[in-house]
Amino acid sequence: MKQWFVSELPEALGTSVHDVQMILNYLSTRGDLDMSKVGMFGEGSGGTVAILSAAVDQRIKTVDLLDPWGDWPDWMAKSELIPDEERSNYVKPEFLEKVAPFDPVQWLPQLTSQHIRIQQVMDDSVTPKLAKERIESIAPRNAQVVRYDSTRDFFTAVSGGRIFQWAKEQLQPAPLKPPAVQASQKPGVRPVESGRD
Repeated sequence: MKQWFVSELPEALGTSVHDVQMILNYLSTRGDLDMSKVGMFGEGSGGTVAILSAAVDQRIKTVDLLDPWGDWPDWMAKSELIPDEERSNYVKPEFLEKVAPFDPVQWLPQLTSQHIRIQQVMDDSVTPKLAKERIESIAPRNAQVVRYDSTRDFFTAVSGGRIFQWAKEQLQPAPLKPPAVQASQKPGVRPVESGRD
């Protein structure tokens, strides 16, 4: 195959993001869904699509990413998904320039109003370690980063239907505080959460 997802990356990502928006548009017409509680889970290229979709559509409130592709110069140079005989096509400046507007490292820092979790499986070689580190380094302060040493550790952590539990929890309404707690809080004072370094 001369054409595949990576060779046509701008079109593949742009079309996928558009499809997400069309799905959300359709779901909003049904009248039986709470569109204020939309979450998206994406793995690999799907993680990239989730980042780009959330950047252009504020209806997406929670984004759960598993080894998202990104940081295109490092990803193209080192990802084991790229066949060695084709790699030279994807590290050329003209190709990297074409895909640069679709690099999630440009868009992820802008997701400051969404709940974000980035899960990295460290023995996954599709997203190289350098790209994983770059994605983590530009993540917004509100992002939760989870590293798994191995695929086995990841599956142990998410088995039994727990893979979507975090996203479900983020989309739940905030619990109501008992009246005594509400009354004891001083106006203008908010708890401080520790941010990432």
